[in-house]
Amino acid sequence: MEPRISFRNVTIDYPIFDVKARSLKRHLVMSKVTGLVSRLNLAVGGNLQQDSSGTVIVRALDSINFSLFDGDRLALLGHNGAGKSTLLKVAAGIYEPPVGEVISRGRVMPLFNIMEGMQPDANGVEMMRVRGALLGLTENQIREKIDEIIDFCELGDYINVPVRTYSTGMLVRLAFAITTAVPSDILIMDEIIGAGDASFFKRAEERLKRFVDQARVLIIATHSPETARQWCNKAILLEHGRMLEFGPVDEVISAYARLRETQHS
Repeated sequence: MEPRISFRNVTIDYPIFDVKARSLKRHLVMSKVTGLVSRLNLAVGGNLQQDSSGTVIVRALDSINFSLFDGDRLALLGHNGAGKSTLLKVAAGIYEPPVGEVISRGRVMPLFNIMEGMQPDANGVEMMRVRGALLGLTENQIREKIDEIIDFCELGDYINVPVRTYSTGMLVRLAFAITTAVPSDILIMDEIIGAGDASFFKRAEERLKRFVDQARVLIIATHSPETARQWCNKAILLEHGRMLEFGPVDEVISAYARLRETQHS
């Protein structure tokens, strides 16, 4: 079986141009910081390094290799700054790695911010077209889903008035309904997306489950072992941009628990 998505030796560096090793004062400060990170194993992001020109770089991802097949649901685990969000953005095609490559088959849908593209003066139907286009949907796909979206978000006549008149709950319901209208091959999420008020939650939860089930592959970043167990069959444990573990979700969650105990001991 051919992988749906593969990472091959993917490495991502972020340069910090205003910190130069040629400056003695800055060099000493950076040496102290990197020394503390090394000794205390603090969870503060990728590895700090210097390139040949003396520019300090943060290695956000370091030689990442894995493949996912149809049916795989992958949880990314790790502390803040471990590399989860960077990996999601590389998988989504937002970042192109200067080293290594990502090979994917099918339509990729990143769901990092369901409110993206919301324009206060547009009405609900206009927002369906704007948000749908941002998600990569065709005009025909959007048109076919308009009635279904209107029915699901239960906004009544408000669907034809500017979204600046909506309550926060109404706006989230519209965004959620648009976002989950059309399935994708590779679904990429930063935590499980919310769905507004409590009365709407059960229907939204069922819709989200169907939406995720229809994806061939799911990649989700989370801090929650419970979320990982509920939604995923595989997991990756990241630390300072390195992949420490990749495998069955329960095994990686156990490794994550041991790592957190070590960091807090």
